[in-house]
Amino acid sequence: MKFIVGASVVAAFVCGQAYAAPVAVDDPRWELAGAEAEVVEFQGQRALHLTGAIAKLGDANFETGVIEFDMAVPSNAQSFPGVYFRGVDDFNYEHFYFRPHQNGNPDTMQYTPVMNGMTGWQIYSQYNARTRLPINAWFHVRMEVAADSARIFLGSDEPVLIVGDLKREPVAGYFMIRGSLGGAYFANIDITPGNPAAAPPETPPELPQGLVRTWRVSAAMAEADAFAAAAGNRLSAVNWTALQVESNGVLNLARVAVHAQETTAAMARLTVQSDRQRSVEMRFGFSDRVRIYVNGALLYAGDDSQNSRDYRFLGTVGWYDALHIPLRRGANEIVFVVSEGGEGRIGGGWAASAALPDATGLRIAGR
Repeated sequence: MKFIVGASVVAAFVCGQAYAAPVAVDDPRWELAGAEAEVVEFQGQRALHLTGAIAKLGDANFETGVIEFDMAVPSNAQSFPGVYFRGVDDFNYEHFYFRPHQNGNPDTMQYTPVMNGMTGWQIYSQYNARTRLPINAWFHVRMEVAADSARIFLGSDEPVLIVGDLKREPVAGYFMIRGSLGGAYFANIDITPGNPAAAPPETPPELPQGLVRTWRVSAAMAEADAFAAAAGNRLSAVNWTALQVESNGVLNLARVAVHAQETTAAMARLTVQSDRQRSVEMRFGFSDRVRIYVNGALLYAGDDSQNSRDYRFLGTVGWYDALHIPLRRGANEIVFVVSEGGEGRIGGGWAASAALPDATGLRIAGR
């Protein structure tokens, strides 16, 4: 995927040669880490058994090709076993995984990019698929990874999950398998570089009228500092980066803001020119928490963190809320202070979205 940040196309180049061969589970190239990582015999196969652990091939240098492996999950306990590929570092990679505790549900398996340490499944909720995993038994996984897309097969010739638009840039990187807390077995791992056919183009989603397509985004900062800057309308002292929304219309703040323990907030800003004083509807979404300011006045505060409403509330991002915002004649500054994770909350995407359905007499930068 080509994605524009500011005025530059992000690109990365990794030198080296990918290898094409089965990787034995006891190959010394595996870098093991975590609670429990061992080579065992399981149901007739020699396997890597990972519980709360990972096994990494740092020299995989995999960009495009086919990844195949056999896998078994021991129970329906909550767990997220799967693979990382095109790994750049500990904070940037593509992630595909299973959810045995949701076996048979529409989100049994998921894909998300990880950017600057932030997962994004609340943003990219279109990349889920239903399947029925056998429990405590082997099943075969085949991943065909093209430059900008991937298809995942489970023991058949028909893909179960199609990702028509991998969200990170196609660069060669490490490969890693993860057992997660519930544990998983992996065997017959084969990584073959090549150029498989691309997945079919995705059908463009139906986006709301008046969608804001480009925002200005701050660096990550402490919540208190972001609240003070937005409430005081002190925006000229902040460094801003222009950032486009994703293909589904949602802004992924993690593309430019680097989340850390003490810097859990970022500001997303848009400027609206109005030909007269008025009140207009703005539909919006966010993850995890937001305060919305218009010309320095706080109009809204909300929390859509996962499980914040009930145990099955996922906090996926859309345009589920609406405000009628007061605009003065001339320039108006609308600022979302968006906070992610922290205080024991479960993060799944650092995001904002907005649309002004009736833009008559308005000029919205970047729309």
